[in-house]
Amino acid sequence: MLALLQLQQLADSAFPIGGAAHSFGLESLVDAGLLNVDNLAAFLEDYLSESGVLEAAFCSASCGTGIPEWLDLNTRFGARKLARESRDASAAMGRRFLRLAANMSGIKSLIEASSSESELHLACCFGFVAGELGIDASTAAAAYLQQSTTALVSACQRLLPLGQTRAHQILWNLKPAILRAVKHAAAVAPGQIPCFTPLVDLASARHATLYTRLFMS
Repeated sequence: MLALLQLQQLADSAFPIGGAAHSFGLESLVDAGLLNVDNLAAFLEDYLSESGVLEAAFCSASCGTGIPEWLDLNTRFGARKLARESRDASAAMGRRFLRLAANMSGIKSLIEASSSESELHLACCFGFVAGELGIDASTAAAAYLQQSTTALVSACQRLLPLGQTRAHQILWNLKPAILRAVKHAAAVAPGQIPCFTPLVDLASARHATLYTRLFMS
């Protein structure tokens, strides 16, 4: 029960790791007129079936692994993040997440891992921390996707005329898609997950060229 309460705190979208500063390419899609309130739910469901599966797979694989193997997972995950802004955002948030978790928990393995100079990504850090807390891989991956999806919807509330009620309805309806992504991720090794998201990758790469920006990515 204690571990689940701790996981709830770590999976809170308000956890201070800088998530509110990033849209991971959604701002560019809105700017281009490709993302709106009417197609947001469908977009996020498709997003979970591609990027969600990939991130869930690396989150799950990081749960209960040793530090050398976990560092290798971070390197491999970073190589799958094609757009520099999104890759840098993932790494910055991951390091902040791991350091906060290490400081709060005092767990030696987390403290040791947080001292690494390697690129540390949020999906991998979330899974590693959950594993050290005794959380199983599927639960960790589901909590991670819930956190990341909530953060994306929150970004859209600042980019689109999306009210609280509709935002929460979208999040509620996406729960089955989150579980499907976790199930798919559990059936395939991280390195074998196909993930083809050219629109999101191009939007992320284009983000730095926007005339005005609300987000860092």
